[in-house]
Amino acid sequence: MCSSDLHDKAFYFALFFIIGIAAASMGVSVWLTLLAALIISTSGLLFKRKYAAIFVLITFLGFFYLNLYDVIHKENIPFGEQASLSGVVFREPKHGLKSEQIDIRLSEPYKGEVRVYTEPSRDFSYGDIVEMRGIIEKSPTGRLNIALSPDIKIIGKDTGIGLKAGLFKLKASLVANLNAVLPPQEAALMSGILFGERAEFTEKLEDAMKKSGTTHIVALSGYNVAIIGVTLSAVLAYFMSRRRAFYLSMLAIPAFVIMTGAQASVVRAGIMGMVMLVAERQSRIYSFRNAITLTAFAMLLLSPRLLVFDLGFQLSFAALLGIIYLYPLLKKYFRLSDKEGILGWRRNLFQTLSAQLAVAPIILTSFGYFSPTALFANVLILEFIPITMLLGFAVSVLGFVSFSLSLVVGWITSVFLSYEIFIINLFSLNWL
Repeated sequence: MCSSDLHDKAFYFALFFIIGIAAASMGVSVWLTLLAALIISTSGLLFKRKYAAIFVLITFLGFFYLNLYDVIHKENIPFGEQASLSGVVFREPKHGLKSEQIDIRLSEPYKGEVRVYTEPSRDFSYGDIVEMRGIIEKSPTGRLNIALSPDIKIIGKDTGIGLKAGLFKLKASLVANLNAVLPPQEAALMSGILFGERAEFTEKLEDAMKKSGTTHIVALSGYNVAIIGVTLSAVLAYFMSRRRAFYLSMLAIPAFVIMTGAQASVVRAGIMGMVMLVAERQSRIYSFRNAITLTAFAMLLLSPRLLVFDLGFQLSFAALLGIIYLYPLLKKYFRLSDKEGILGWRRNLFQTLSAQLAVAPIILTSFGYFSPTALFANVLILEFIPITMLLGFAVSVLGFVSFSLSLVVGWITSVFLSYEIFIINLFSLNWL
């Protein structure tokens, strides 16, 4: 069996499994789903018609898997009534300027996850056992269970996974090193770019990033994680063999994903980064089609509800698919040469346009708002993000070694961050 034949089989098997999950998530009849799978698989447009029966079976397994997952993970939550509940903080709390977000996994006799919004406090941390009294409701989108300002207190400590808790503490120390040498607004943006932290974001900065279409630079997308993986591998190669550098980079990516909260987009980016490192080391052609599909397949095995009910999952995959499939079409349509232009502006322009076109339907249906200035703001910012990340990481690490060195590198870093904040604010103005 040739390699391409095996790759095609893996792609279509994963694709039809995902189709089954999607249909079940949207409440489509199982018979209609299987009929659609049969029509698609026998149309002659896909791999080989002789696998049609297998494709239909895989679709059924995807449909069945979501329903089985729902039965196993069925919630038991007293919605709409005052109730006393206890549970464990299973993610690192997000400390904002005006509120704090705490994700709790409920304990018996209840079952499920609740996102609590309460007044700002630095007392809560990952692994805490908490007790709360309040009313739990569904969020407006129906995707989350939320409790607004309940009475909540800590009744136990340090029950979390040791490694995960240690990584959260490491991230907190790195963020503290940034805050020690950078101005507040620049430090907040740097923490967002490196670690996805938005605790110190002001409402003005959050609003400006939304209006300018640049929120993704603090969303820990595949772009950010890819930079970290490639840079780390290159740096380590100076001090050790390429083989050891490769294995350490492979270990560093999942550690980074856990440290930053393991959101859907970061998990996807981490898996994609590891696949790219493996493909590069083995000198094989890297198939984005297979990598994207198999990454989605792996994530949906762990949590099939991500496909329809997780906006971050949808946006991250849509943007990546836009860059992979729409970008070459735009290059061909506009007859672009392979030259990237000064500071890579041509590549950034059309890659950003490709991603924006791909995510536009999701953003419009979810938020009813789409930024017309995002294209220009991203072209002016993206080229400087890699060097900003490198300098920011150096500042955060040097803070453990020498405050003076960290301060010097911090001055240079703040120049790039100030420029990026200027562009964000400029393209958020209404007259644009």
